Amino acid sequence: MLKARNMLGVGVAAAAALTLVQAPAAHAATKTLWAEESVRIRASATTSSTALGLMPKGASGAGWVTKTGAYSRYFGGAHNACGSRGYIKYNEWNKVTYRGITGYVPSSCMLPFKP
Repeated sequence: MLKARNMLGVGVAAAAALTLVQAPAAHAATKTLWAEESVRIRASATTSSTALGLMPKGASGAGWVTKTGAYSRYFGGAHNACGSRGYIKYNEWNKVTYRGITGYVPSSCMLPFKP
């Protein structure tokens, strides 16, 4: 019986250690961003990637920020959305979370203040 208990103790300790190893990573720092126009949230920073959802005009989401508090910029596929007005090709994207969906939106479509 003592041998079985020791084995059980080892199993519990191993499970506890495994749980600590699998703990979720800390959540990234965010600041609010607002959509200047309705914009699709994409799986990656390109217009050819899967659309995960739609962020309507005026909606707010959590924009990911750097350690210094600046909005994180991701460089990906060129787009002519929102601020580019169709004649300038931008390739900067923001990573945002809106209603549980995390993905990328063209940075020219996002504002750091409520429109």
